[in-house]
Amino acid sequence: MLPDRLSSLHSTPQPGFLLTNAKKQLVDIVDSKRGKKALILDPAISGSLTQLDAGLSELFTEHGIVKLLYLERTRLDDSSYNSVEPRLADVKPVIYIARATLDNAQLIAWQHEFSVFWVPRRSIAVEKVLEDEGVYGSITQGEFGLDLVPLEDDVLSLELDRAFRECTLEGDPSSLFYAASALLKLQQMYGLIPRLQGKGPAAKAVMDMAVRMRREAPLPAAAAAACRFHRAVLLDREVDPITPMVTQITFEGLIDEVTGIKHGSAPYTPSRREAGAAESARGRPGSTLLNSSDPFYREFRDLPYYITSQRLQQYARDARKEYAELGSKDLSGLKSFVKGLPKLLLLDRLSDLAVPVAEVVKEQEFHDRLKAEADLLEGFDTEESVAYIQGQMWRGADPVQVLRLLCLLSCTAGGLPKKHGDSLRSEFLAAYGHQHLLTLNNLERAGLLKPHQSGARAQFSTLRKALRLVMPEQDPQLSASPSDVSHIYKGYAPLSVRLVEAALGGGWGPVSEVLSLLPGGQFDVLQVLEPSGQVVDKAFKPSSSTAADAAVVAAAGEPEIVLLVMLGGITFSEISALRFLSSRPENNVRFLVLTTKIINGRTLLESFIDPPAKSTRKA
Repeated sequence: MLPDRLSSLHSTPQPGFLLTNAKKQLVDIVDSKRGKKALILDPAISGSLTQLDAGLSELFTEHGIVKLLYLERTRLDDSSYNSVEPRLADVKPVIYIARATLDNAQLIAWQHEFSVFWVPRRSIAVEKVLEDEGVYGSITQGEFGLDLVPLEDDVLSLELDRAFRECTLEGDPSSLFYAASALLKLQQMYGLIPRLQGKGPAAKAVMDMAVRMRREAPLPAAAAAACRFHRAVLLDREVDPITPMVTQITFEGLIDEVTGIKHGSAPYTPSRREAGAAESARGRPGSTLLNSSDPFYREFRDLPYYITSQRLQQYARDARKEYAELGSKDLSGLKSFVKGLPKLLLLDRLSDLAVPVAEVVKEQEFHDRLKAEADLLEGFDTEESVAYIQGQMWRGADPVQVLRLLCLLSCTAGGLPKKHGDSLRSEFLAAYGHQHLLTLNNLERAGLLKPHQSGARAQFSTLRKALRLVMPEQDPQLSASPSDVSHIYKGYAPLSVRLVEAALGGGWGPVSEVLSLLPGGQFDVLQVLEPSGQVVDKAFKPSSSTAADAAVVAAAGEPEIVLLVMLGGITFSEISALRFLSSRPENNVRFLVLTTKIINGRTLLESFIDPPAKSTRKA
């Protein structure tokens, strides 16, 4: 039976019940040991756990957790764990919840007599480490299936921070296996997805794994017959490494660029506007959830920052005007004002969130960087771009931001220009330290920072023209009603989103020649339920039957529900672009995004910087 919470066919499936199931699993794990107990969490999953319950600490206390620690290179008998009551030495049992990685297995193998629950499932490699350390038989193992984390009604994340690095640099397909398992799980819940399209080596690998899993564990009859998604589009981040390197300018994207958004929360320092708080203009720093439950944030998050800023100022003026007229209001007017106070507090919170963003946007350096990125995307003279990047290094700019520009130069110019490649590398190492030699090597092996390749520059030029990646910037007077996704980046249309548009339009056929310039192959496969109950995979071919099906859906006014699987990460601005496509009446489509992680250029590149270089990185 499919879950009762599934929405009707014409609406987007709502994944919120996944949190309820994950919370129940977590409580069952904690309750699996009686009495007082200690819980040691992998820091990599602690943020995901906060999505399950805002009062997580109280929940743990209610179920007997008296000591909550985070996994680190420290033995349980260390004095730091036993100097404060309750002492860890006096608390039995000890429960670990950690991702199934080799590093975590080695850390946990130092201890004895405990239970460990692997997220999202145990692996043969992890069990081998425990066997080699001689502790396999002395511990209790289990699994905590925290795989699909709903960050929004239309966004699911596997929360795999290093997926892109693992695929492109280390050759580790673990994240692809988890993505294929998640794809199968969604089909078990929402029904067989009739059409699978994809581009890139990781996308092809995930499709093959998911099909093999479906054959080994056939879907229940009800799930196989259901059809909640109309299609799934799988894209590999390796196909579009350009978009994360470009600075995001949507409200949500800029918050992520400036302060960072982790697990749906952003750093937050409220203003102190109460009387008697003159000793400080700002309150105590903390974090705040950012999601669609806030109507103002839902309105602003996908808009370019300059539009958001205008609307925030207008709302603030309206609020001040209403407050000034408060003395002349009658009783019903006062009641109406009081009812609107919660919305004013939400607006106040967004204004505080916008403060650090506004401070960055007003700097000339920010606009100089946007111009440099636009020049690279539009294919202008690389000499000027190289000079700008060199200037950034000489003035000691953030090394990760410099790496973003170098990678953008490499991806748009067919590798680092032959004339300047060696000098750019040498100057970067001189400016930021030779410990980054490994960083540059990692980026080259991953294909983000390539040496010059003859003829490769023309490839991006062809992509830019064929897929309309760069569009004339729209008139600011018309920005309130844009007609193309390129307004998200003030003229640049994300390559990934253009590929989604192509898939939903005429499929891969009309753009097959252009797609050959991108890594990996493409596929377009139908999963057909035969009268016998078996699912058969067939290559998609345009036919009268598929056209008739599309006509029926269009006539019924039902939007096409599309699952976009983004492997290697997706940016907030790309999600905003997908929401923009959904908002266009001519498209009649709704997206549910499944990604390995929400990223930006900084977080993507930081995964390639090894710890020694991170520890000596300049601010």
